[in-house]
Amino acid sequence: MGLSRSRTITLVVAIATLTSNVLSSLLFAQLPDDAYHLASNFSWYLHFANVLSVFGFIGALRQHALSIALFSNYLIFDTILCAIPRFLLVTLLQDLSSTICTPPPSPSYAPQTPRALSTPFPLPPPQTESPFSWGLGESWSEESCYKMVGLAELAMAAGVIAATMLQFVGALAVREYAKALWLREVRQEHRAVAAVERVSLCEKRGLPIVFEEEEMGEKCS
Repeated sequence: MGLSRSRTITLVVAIATLTSNVLSSLLFAQLPDDAYHLASNFSWYLHFANVLSVFGFIGALRQHALSIALFSNYLIFDTILCAIPRFLLVTLLQDLSSTICTPPPSPSYAPQTPRALSTPFPLPPPQTESPFSWGLGESWSEESCYKMVGLAELAMAAGVIAATMLQFVGALAVREYAKALWLREVRQEHRAVAAVERVSLCEKRGLPIVFEEEEMGEKCS
C-alpha cells in the first residue's frame, strides 16, 4: 500500500471518527444525568477522543508520524473499550421480541349491575393488541411479529460486528501508515547524517564535493 493511499485512508478514518464523536457528544449532552454520572463522564471521554481525532487529521495532512501513531493507538483502545457495551446492548435486545410482540393482559371487568344490563347497547370490552399490530390489520400475527423483531435484532448484531471490525481494520491501517512515515523519517535522518559525514571527510582530505541525486547524496570525486 502506497503512502498516498494510506494517507487518504487515514484522513477518511479521522474525519469519520471526528464526526461520530461530535454527534455522540451532542447526543449525550441532551441526556439527563444519572446517579453514576455516566453521560457526563462519557462526554468527557468523547471530548478527549475529539482531540486525538484532530491530531490524526492534522498529522495526516502534515505527514507527522507521532500524531498519527497517537491517533491509531486511540482507535485500537476505543475499539476494545466500546466493543463491550455494544455487545452487551445486543445481548439485552434479545428480550425485545417478547416485550413488543406479547399483547398486554386483558383488564379485568367488574360484573355488570342490573342497571347496566338494562341498557340497550352494552359496550363490549376493548380488545388488547400488540403495538406491532397497529396499522397492520388482520395481516399481523404474533408469529410474524417475532420474525420481524428477530430479523431486526440480527441486522443490529451484524451492524455492530461490522462496525467493530471496520474500526479495528481502520486502526491497523492508520498504524501501518504511522510506521511507514516513521521509517521514512529514520531513513532520511540517517541519509542526512551520512551526507554530513561524507562532506566532512571530503573537506578534511581537500577533495572536491560532487552533488548527485538525492538518494546518493554527496561524495568526493
